[in-house]
Parts: sequence; C-alpha cells; structure tokens
Amino acid sequence: MKLIKKLTAVSVFACFGLLASCSAFGAKGFVTVQKDKFMLDGKEFRFVGTNNYYMHYSPDKMITDVLDDAQKMGVTVLRCWGFQFGPNADHNSHGMDEPGTFGVPKKFINENTKKPDQFGYPRDIFERLDFTIAEASKRNIKLVIAMNNYWDAFGGLMNATTWQKWFGLKSAEEFYTSENCRKAYKEFVEHLVTRKNSYTGIPYNEDPTIMTWELMNEPRNQKDTSGRTIKNWVSEMSAFVKKIAPNQLCAIGDEGFMRQPGFTPYAGEGETCYNGYEGTDFDSLIRIKNIDYGTFHLYPETWGILDNAQINWGDEFIKKHAASGRSAKKPIVLEEYGTSSGGNLNRLAAYDIWNSTAYNEGLAGSMFWILTSSNTYELSEGGDGIYDDYDGFRIRNDKSSVSNLLSDYASLFSGKEIPEYLLNPRVYLLNPAHNQDVKGLFEVSAKFMPGKNSSVKAKRAELYINGNPAASPRTLNYNVASDIYRINFDTLANAKTFPDGSVLSIKVVFTLSDGTKLETESNSITISNKITYSVIKHYDFKNDIADASSLGGYMAEIKSIKHTKLNGGMVEVGSSYSGENAWEELKVKFGAMKEVASASKLDFTFYYEKDKAVPHVSKKSEGEKLPGVQPYVAFDPGWVKTGLKENNVFLKDLPIVTLDDGKSYYKVSVSLEFQQNPTYTFVTICPTMGYVKYDGPVYIDDVVLYKKD
Repeated sequence: MKLIKKLTAVSVFACFGLLASCSAFGAKGFVTVQKDKFMLDGKEFRFVGTNNYYMHYSPDKMITDVLDDAQKMGVTVLRCWGFQFGPNADHNSHGMDEPGTFGVPKKFINENTKKPDQFGYPRDIFERLDFTIAEASKRNIKLVIAMNNYWDAFGGLMNATTWQKWFGLKSAEEFYTSENCRKAYKEFVEHLVTRKNSYTGIPYNEDPTIMTWELMNEPRNQKDTSGRTIKNWVSEMSAFVKKIAPNQLCAIGDEGFMRQPGFTPYAGEGETCYNGYEGTDFDSLIRIKNIDYGTFHLYPETWGILDNAQINWGDEFIKKHAASGRSAKKPIVLEEYGTSSGGNLNRLAAYDIWNSTAYNEGLAGSMFWILTSSNTYELSEGGDGIYDDYDGFRIRNDKSSVSNLLSDYASLFSGKEIPEYLLNPRVYLLNPAHNQDVKGLFEVSAKFMPGKNSSVKAKRAELYINGNPAASPRTLNYNVASDIYRINFDTLANAKTFPDGSVLSIKVVFTLSDGTKLETESNSITISNKITYSVIKHYDFKNDIADASSLGGYMAEIKSIKHTKLNGGMVEVGSSYSGENAWEELKVKFGAMKEVASASKLDFTFYYEKDKAVPHVSKKSEGEKLPGVQPYVAFDPGWVKTGLKENNVFLKDLPIVTLDDGKSYYKVSVSLEFQQNPTYTFVTICPTMGYVKYDGPVYIDDVVLYKKD
C-alpha cells in the first residue's frame, strides 16, 4: 500500500526552490559551472593546479608523496592519466591491453612471482586510480582525469602498436572517424567512468573528488585544418560522457590552438598556433554544448618561439584565450605550461608574469607541468629517491623560489590573503637568464612587476657590471609594447676593459617612483669573441646510424630510417614534405650521442636529391628565406630548440654537389654554437623546410660534437 501525501502550495514552492538551488550549485562537493566561473558548494572556485603522469601505475608512497606536496603548496586540482592502451612493458602496467579487455590479464598475475609492492609486479591502472582518488579525497584535492592521448606515450594515437594496429588505421588521425575506434573508445570510457572504487566503494561517476573527465590529452589532426573532424568527435564523445557522468564536468584537454586566419601573433612568432594547422579551433570547440570549459597549454620554448619573445608571446596567448572564454561565457583553464630547466628563459619571471596575467584576466585556474616527488624504485638502485627531471619541466615542493611562487599564486587564486611576495614590486633579469658565453653585441633585458596593492612604479633601470654602475650609457631603454627594459652591451667595443675570457657579473638596478631601489638577481657572462673548439666525437655513420630513431614530423612525414653506404656511410631518412606550409619538419633523435653533455658546438650536413626538391610556385617568405631550408636541433631534457633561423637558406642558394651514386644533391651545412649543459642527454636533428615539395631520402652525415678549449 502506498502512502500518498498531499503537497501544500508552500511545500511545492519549497521543492522548486530546492531544485533551483541544486541546479545553480550542484550536488554537494561537485564542481559546477556558472557562466564563466567554477562554483563549489555555492562559492566561486579558482585554483592553482598541477599535472602528473605516473599516478596510475606507481606504488602507494609515490602517489601519496605527490598529493602531500600538492596539499602543502596549496594546489587543489591535479590532472592525471586514466588510460593505458596496450601493455606497458616499462612499468608493467595494464589498462586496456586490447579492445574490450580491461585490467591485468590473469596470465600476467599467475605467472608473476613478485609481490604487489615490488618493481615488476603487474599493476592494474584502475586499482591505482582507485587509490589515487581515495587519497586525493582525504586531502580535498580535485582530480582531472584524461582518458586518451594523441601522443604515443601510454598507447596513445601516435603509437603504432595500439589503435593503429588494432583497427588497421593508415594514420593516427583516422581514429576520430573510425566507427570501430569510436565504439572501442566509448567502451573504455564507460568502463572507467562507471567503475566502483575498491577503496571507497563509491562509483567514479558519483564521486565529487573527480572534477572533470577529459576526452584526450592534446588532440591534433593536421589532415583536416578546418577543425571539423575533431569538433565532430568532441561533440559525440562529450555527449556520451555527460550522459553517464551528469554531475561531473567534461573538457577536451586540447592545447588551445586557434583558427584565426590573418591574426599576427607577438613578434610574428608561432603562427601555426593561430591558423588552424593542428586541426583544432579553440573558439568553436568551447561552444560545444557538453564541453563545460576550455583548456589550453603553453610551451613557447618547445613550440619554437624565439628566446627573447617567449615570455611576451605566452602572455598574449593567455589573454587571447581569456577573451575567448568571456565571449563564450565559459571558464578557461591554463591546463599545462612550462619552461625547461635547461632552457634560456628566466623560469621564475615567466611563471610570475604568466600567472599574474592568468589571474588578472579572470582565468578559472592555472596548472603547471609537472609536480613530482619521490621515486621508490631509485632507492633499490642506490639513487637519491627523488623523481628525476626526465622532461626538464619538473617542479618539486623544495622551497625553491619557483615552488614558493607557485604556492603564493595558489593562495591568491583561492581567495586567501595575498602573500607578501605578490603584494610588493619585484624585478627580474630576463637576459642573461643563466650564466652564459657571449660575443659581439649582447642584449641585457629586465622586467619590473608591480605589487598587487602598490602604486609604486619603475622610474629608471641601470646596468651594473661586477657590482658597479656600468660605463655610460648604462640606462636601459623602456619598450612600451613589450613592457621590458633593454640595453645592448658591445663586447667588442669594450674589449680593452673586458678582454676575451673575462667573466662579468651582470645585474640591473631599478630606481622606483618612491625613491627606493630594487636589484635583479646577478648572472655571469663570459666574453668569448675568440673562442676555439676541439672535437669530442665525429659521427661519420660509416657502419651504423648512432641509434637514430624517428620522433615523427610536423606537416611532413618520416617513412623510414636506415643506414646507407652512400658517400661512405650516412643516415637515410625516407621523407615526404608537401611543400604547402612555411614550416615542415622531420625529427630524428640520436640516442647514442651522449657526448652532447660536454659539448658547446655541433656541426652536421644534410643532402636533398636535387631533382626531387620542387619549390612552391607562388608561396614564399623573403624574411624567412623560403622556399628553402631552416634546420635546427633540439636537446633533451626539455626539448630545448637551438639554431632557429640561424641557418635558413633559400633553396636556390644552396650548393649543389654530386655524390658517388652520380646524382646531384642540395647540400645543407649547419654549424651551431650553444651553451654547454651537463644535463643534456639526447640530440634531435630536425631537417626542416618551407614551401618545398619533396618526396625522397634526406641524408644526414658528419655530425661533429665540439667542446670549448
């Protein structure tokens, strides 16, 4: 027998009021969206967050140490991976070894003799996520969980052994349109999102600890620059996610590349981030109904932006995305950003400027890449137990100036008391950002940052050398457009005072409007106009290819890498350049060149078969010397690009030589000087062209590493 109660008018209105309240603020503990803001239990939710890629396969301590450090820094959101496609031999972890198979196959457990806390024990990524979610909940940390990857890591689209192999794809980009791929992806998503946590008993899709389900890390599709393919895929998948997880948010995880033809970015750099080359259209994507907020990433160093433009270029990139969010009336999060520890930027200055802009522009959150802590496995190998800086972007809770700055911004974003460091004016030496060798005309640059509650302004900036005011002229010139102070120091004109080999301590002293002075940090430059080098190692490729491997291409394709006996031995890279784009690159990594850690100079040679290189009939760029070649190298960790625009040559101006096969070739000779860095581990050589169609072999020869005498 049912008991039916009559509802009075008062109780009816009360119910409507309760429903309205739930709609505005969401179920308790869940992050919701209200126009362009996040809300949490009725209050605006802004945050500093971070990323970590190893939570889903690591031992308990490595997971809890990251979460503990995040909590201590005031970090309230952590983005992690929720996928592993194909078995991961490196970490012995399993997610979806093959379509429809989830977790650790029984054979791996039955055949394993190790214990769960030992390295080599087969790990179920879903169980590890259970633990991560449970522990994050204890610390009031919200999670953003990505469910796939465009790149090859952890079995993403670019990995030839997973999606491409399983479904016979001819390219990674076919994933978005393949019916079988879409079906298998949905099966994986449903298995993940509806899973019941083995530690808490709470289904994932009912757990407020999970703030966001993210469709893919950095989706791209250079085969459809209109952006329609990815938009259609996002529309379909976001609707599916919201259907099974209505209380949680859905985001894309893209880099925020735009499609704004005709826009000229800062200093004319990074046009491919704005012209749709990557197959994403940020403004269109954030307007998709079931996408709750927009994400974008920021790596100007990795993306090839020139050193002296990177900070301001990034500043503009943030402002552009904030404006898009306001237009679409949706929250925007700077979801990943970083500069490498081995690069040429002042990391503290960059992170301060970018976070200040993100906060002032109203971004909902800012998430740095990457917070790491302990490494349990290193202890058994005699290591220090600290997670290594594998990609050059590592941040630790080590009370360094950078980690303290990020903690300060975490306090600011969360609405707590403004930290003293951010209240007061501060100044930074942008160049030299590190100790370095210099020659000829050298630019010194500095930046003034106003305090949050201070009206004090910079009145004057002066160059100091070895602790004393430099000879006149020493006043730095202020550039309004860049908001940076600059002065050129001529090492040749000052050769009598500072001869070759002199080590000079450089700093800038600001005089403020209230009469006080602020000094930047000091960095050293070594005058090196007459520098000489000695060969460390000459790779002539007579018998091998020095562990060369493909890192793929950008707007170009590597078809094969092999050894050839042509010309006494070379690396032969089967390649295809369309010739339609201003930047088409191949990336060939040499794993054997460990001598790079001691090197300060690098020479190498390319050969392109002359009859196969066809310049575009109408496209050109006089300033970039295109149609032509524009080679460079990148060093790891951090993908530190070196030599950009230093060796650009028109195709028509290249020397033509005949090799021992009797054919004519364009010869490209490259010589690069760089700051020696003992942390460098790998060299990636990038044969890059623009507006040149080419289908054939690119030969790499005579790589020579030099040390400074």
